[in-house]
Amino acid sequence: MKHILDAGPLIAALNRRDQHHRWACDTLERIGPPFYSCEEAVAEAAAMTGQPAAIVEMIRAGEIILSFDLSEQTAGVLVLLKKYADRDMDLADACIVRMTELMTDVLVLTLDRTDFAVYRRNGRGLIPVIAPP
Repeated sequence: MKHILDAGPLIAALNRRDQHHRWACDTLERIGPPFYSCEEAVAEAAAMTGQPAAIVEMIRAGEIILSFDLSEQTAGVLVLLKKYADRDMDLADACIVRMTELMTDVLVLTLDRTDFAVYRRNGRGLIPVIAPP
């Protein structure tokens, strides 16, 4: 099983005042690295937390593996962005969804249960998620 890390849990884990901080820390610790992600999600987390060095340290330590190349996946990402334009899908979410299409046996760690309940992989497949209640 591979765990794909969306920006939300990373933001929450790095921000003690975030309402999902405890959930994020407990979940990330319970599952344990490595977590797969994309540059778009970690850039969003770095911008939102103001802690880019902490995120780069996680990448350097192998806790987060950047396993997505947008330049190679533009066609698939563009299809998703257009399909979910009515939901204002952001680039990081489109890349995460595309990652689920490229990888098998995955779970997405996200705070965004609502959108990920709507998004589909490969057209109709549900995206399995771990999210706070």
